[in-house]
Amino acid sequence: MSSMNCFGNGIKGLLRDRKFRLGSSSALLTVLVVTIVVIVNLIVRSLDWSLDLTANQMYSLSEQTLQVLDNLERDVKIYALYRTGNENLTVSEMIRRYTQHSKRVSFETVDPTLNPQFVQKYKGDVEPELGSIIVASGDKFRVIPPAEFFNYTYNYYYGQVPQSIAIEQKITSAIMYVSTDKAPVIYRLVGHNELDLPASFTDLAKQENYTIANLDLLTVEAVPEDAAVLLLYSPEKDLTAEEDEKLRSYLNKGGRLIMFIDVVAASNPVLQELLTSYGVRIENALIVEGDAGSRLSNPFYLVPKYQTHAITEPLTSQGSLLVVPMAQPITILQTRRSTLTIEPLLKTSNNSWARDDFSDQSFDRRPGDPVGPFNVAVAITDGYDNIYSPTPGKLIVVSTSGLLLSQFDQVSRGANSDFVMNAVNWLYNAKENITVRPKELKSNYVSFTYFHQLLLAAIFVIVVPVVVFLTGFIVWTRRRNL
Repeated sequence: MSSMNCFGNGIKGLLRDRKFRLGSSSALLTVLVVTIVVIVNLIVRSLDWSLDLTANQMYSLSEQTLQVLDNLERDVKIYALYRTGNENLTVSEMIRRYTQHSKRVSFETVDPTLNPQFVQKYKGDVEPELGSIIVASGDKFRVIPPAEFFNYTYNYYYGQVPQSIAIEQKITSAIMYVSTDKAPVIYRLVGHNELDLPASFTDLAKQENYTIANLDLLTVEAVPEDAAVLLLYSPEKDLTAEEDEKLRSYLNKGGRLIMFIDVVAASNPVLQELLTSYGVRIENALIVEGDAGSRLSNPFYLVPKYQTHAITEPLTSQGSLLVVPMAQPITILQTRRSTLTIEPLLKTSNNSWARDDFSDQSFDRRPGDPVGPFNVAVAITDGYDNIYSPTPGKLIVVSTSGLLLSQFDQVSRGANSDFVMNAVNWLYNAKENITVRPKELKSNYVSFTYFHQLLLAAIFVIVVPVVVFLTGFIVWTRRRNL
């Protein structure tokens, strides 16, 4: 009994001991902190949170991609062909964003050396190779080779260097392709000595899941019903009365047309009358840009200003600049039908003028020359875009074909072809396609002034050590007085 009493008194004495209490409190506090840290880490890992801190949101999906994923009605499988342990982390991270947002998208890495029969199933126009991505849904699939993950440009030594990353653009386009039954058709009108479409545009249109086909209106009774958009690219000859009638009938029923019109020696009265009936006139003159900030070195090579519109909004937000060579003024007529809505897309500066005498090689403005700003691209809607009205007809008019020429598209870093594809998608009402574009690879550096350097040095060399010392001193003083 006495031994029990001694043991109890020993425990009571131990509990009264200041060092024991301090040590116990410290141990309990350490255990509590470690427990909280473990629990927080488990919660964060389970939620799979991540934050994209790259300059241009390299690993974040665009709003258009999110719309595509939200509207998916079919399951889509994405396969990446890599040897085990040699996966591309950038590609895997981007695809993981798709699977996180939509339960209809699944992702799997396949080793082609261990599964050669799997690769055989997806052989088509593009041969699957190591590093490729395969997007499949049902019987439809698209292979994205690794060479298409980046867009390249040339440096001063004529060597290829990566300019932008196009993984999201390619994957979203492939998802749209495999999840739809039929690709929309862009019919290119022929029979008027038109220019050939540049390869850069046809490649981009294919990537956006459009099919391009030629159409001679004199050989058909009417515009085919599967036409998504008609395209008239730099006609040298005028339309015939029969073609004009078929075009008007098509547009009156909600048709969509985009045209690029150049200066030609012969007049095109039928085409001009068609444009006049839609509230615009293309002047037979070339625009000379007098503002050095709104042109390249050549005054005829314009860098126009964007006007507010769904077509131009993404290009404005990205800071992209167009290069528009040899453009003509587009006049919006004051007298026009009340059903017409005409929206300027691109305009020159106030310091521009028009030259109708093509024999004059000087760039100087002469008395009587019309003064800008001038429209060089407009969007026209005929009717009212609501559920109570018939489908409105839509037109895009661009006063030069040079916008699509490869050399100017390269100078604009692809902004020219992006503008045209945005216009086509707006005509076709494919709003989710607009702005799904490559993301430029940027190297950003944090710059500090001399004052900022001194401030940071003072914080880490003086302030932080002083705070640590004072905190320790206060804790030591309090414990000593317990």
